[in-house]
Amino acid sequence: MTSSAVPVSAKQGEEEVTTRAEIERLTRAGKEAMKDDRQDQALFLFKKAFLLSCKLLEGRAKRMCLFNLGAAYVAAGNAKKGLKCFVKCKLMDPEDRNADMHFNIAIAYDHMEEYAKAARFYQKVVSCYSPGQGVCLGDTLLKLGYCSVSLGDTDSAASSFRQAGRAYQGAGRMEDAAVALRESANHAMHGGGSVPRAQVLDTLRECLQMCESIADPSLRGKLLNDVGLHYAELLSFCQAAECFQEALGCSLGQSSSARKRAVLLQNIGAMHNALAQYPESLQYHAEAADMYRARGERKGQGECLSNLAYAVSQMKNYQSAVLLYRGALQAFSDVGDLQGQWQMCEGLGATHFCLGNTEQAISYYKQALTLFGKSKDASSTPRERILSKLKDVTGSKGTLQPSHSLDRNLSPSNKYASRCASIPCSAIDMLVSHF
Repeated sequence: MTSSAVPVSAKQGEEEVTTRAEIERLTRAGKEAMKDDRQDQALFLFKKAFLLSCKLLEGRAKRMCLFNLGAAYVAAGNAKKGLKCFVKCKLMDPEDRNADMHFNIAIAYDHMEEYAKAARFYQKVVSCYSPGQGVCLGDTLLKLGYCSVSLGDTDSAASSFRQAGRAYQGAGRMEDAAVALRESANHAMHGGGSVPRAQVLDTLRECLQMCESIADPSLRGKLLNDVGLHYAELLSFCQAAECFQEALGCSLGQSSSARKRAVLLQNIGAMHNALAQYPESLQYHAEAADMYRARGERKGQGECLSNLAYAVSQMKNYQSAVLLYRGALQAFSDVGDLQGQWQMCEGLGATHFCLGNTEQAISYYKQALTLFGKSKDASSTPRERILSKLKDVTGSKGTLQPSHSLDRNLSPSNKYASRCASIPCSAIDMLVSHF
């Protein structure tokens, strides 16, 4: 029903005009408050507008004010009240297929952690958008992807993130596209494993293409490091090294580049180890270790000394390897890192045996077992490996080769440990995923 269908007096008509003008003023002020994150003020203004709209005979203004009030409630952290407003809006016009309405209902359910319902409404929103609404489509697909992650459906998440990346790309939003594609690759790799390796590699290539258009060196370097880590997890060490090397160039001249540079030097050195390019790796490990030492980051220094020790041991320089492993062991002891300590003791055991120091090898292997027990590591594989080496030492008639695979995961998240185990021992170095 419209206001024109209801006869009104001149006075009533004037009052309606005044009311509508006041509603418009309050609505504009409420939207400005929302933009400035003044949520309480926005709520006050939208409530006032809604109460005024109830005086009008036609319902369109009331529905608009109710929608704005719902959005304000959600933004203020009261998703349940916001949802009630949206449901009332829907009841006022059940045939409405407005994307904004569905999007806000999805946001409310998302905030309430009812992810299945949120995903259902995000999917409705996706079906409402046209190809020309790339940014809105990308934003919605991104939220749908994170809902799928919360529901444990990583394959759907990877698909949504990839679609979001392409939507952003079509809209010329290359930074957002690169971030979405990075998320797609990450969840495709760390999910159920049903996403083909070739598809993950395609996604990583697309992400790198988007990175070429990113002007912000900090974001570009972060994304290149992330992509490099994913390539390393896929055992594509050459591509990983290229990403880390390019990211290193992005860190130059930045005020916070000292730590970033140390991280990237460490990762580049690890890739040279993985490619058995041990002489080339030495300078990267050494420089990274020095930078961590200067910053007082003993754990990072220990990781680099460990990687350096591994490299020189592969070059048969066992005496230097012993000194480096000891330095790494002390660094890990200083920060209470039990995993790092038992790994260094394992490396020292193998290196001493290569030097013919059987008693010292036995002693370090036993220390490694003791420290491993204290670390409460979930996997029994390292313990079995160390016991096997100890048995080799005590009953050996030949020479034990230094196979001391240090089980260093490719990222601190430990979400990809199962694949780390398949990497040759020369690649088992600590890569760093965060700057």
